[in-house]
Amino acid sequence: MKNRSTAIALALFLGLPILAGSGIARADLPANDATTAAARSGNVRPVAADAQRLVPLQGAWNTRSFAGLQGSHGPIPASAFVRTSDLGRLTDADRDALAAAGVTLDIDLRTADEQAQSPDRLADDDRFDYQRISLMGTEKMDLQKMMTSFPDSLGAAYVQWLGHSQPQFKQVFQRIAAQRDGTVLFHCTAGKDRTGIVAGLLLDLAGVSRADIVHNYAISAHYLEDQPKDSAMNAQIMELVRQNPQIGKKMAGMAGTAPENMEMFLDALHRQYGGAEGYLKSIGIDEAEIQQLKARLGQAG
Repeated sequence: MKNRSTAIALALFLGLPILAGSGIARADLPANDATTAAARSGNVRPVAADAQRLVPLQGAWNTRSFAGLQGSHGPIPASAFVRTSDLGRLTDADRDALAAAGVTLDIDLRTADEQAQSPDRLADDDRFDYQRISLMGTEKMDLQKMMTSFPDSLGAAYVQWLGHSQPQFKQVFQRIAAQRDGTVLFHCTAGKDRTGIVAGLLLDLAGVSRADIVHNYAISAHYLEDQPKDSAMNAQIMELVRQNPQIGKKMAGMAGTAPENMEMFLDALHRQYGGAEGYLKSIGIDEAEIQQLKARLGQAG
């Protein structure tokens, strides 16, 4: 049973669905383990105002805009950004819907391994510009190394990425700033960790309240509940857990989108850099690019 609980934690931490048909599912856990796993997931439910931000797609989950979130100079327009999960299951109708919604650029934050396992269906569509920038700073998903070297909480991992992935963050934000037309879509596998911290930086730059940024992050777990459970990488997670059951002790609290993860990230962002604008300047984003980002967010002036 320990290995089953551990696999769930690993899958959720990596932003991967749990493998259906493998016998590993939350319902298979003893009641106390299932309750603990659910509590760790930080599954904050959306509120009525979140409905306006949902982008309904058949083949992608946790797909949302920033529409209506209040920044320093007004609400963020719906046309600014779309954040989402793996796009390997998009239907033709989904691609048409994203094009009709004005999406012109797709930034894929995944590794080359992840892209190979689930090719982004916008990458070969001439209606969209596509750029993949591995936010993790690696192109190979080395699960063994990842699980033994990451900090003891998701929030601590996010803070670590602020320092370790600065060249990648610079690439992402410069590419966004260079896109003058249309809506920018960005995603990883589940759209909760890498996507979540890019969203957090953008919302902080816009002057969105801390409470709204944390909430926007925390509801991802709710929107991912129905994501398909047949990721190829789950098999690797299962084998890793079988060979290294001790990893489970470290990973026990590293699941879901608990609010404290984003709170820890924002604390470090403001303590170390004075907020998103200070961070972006520190990694080489110039003033003109920052103003372009603010304009996209509806916060010019």
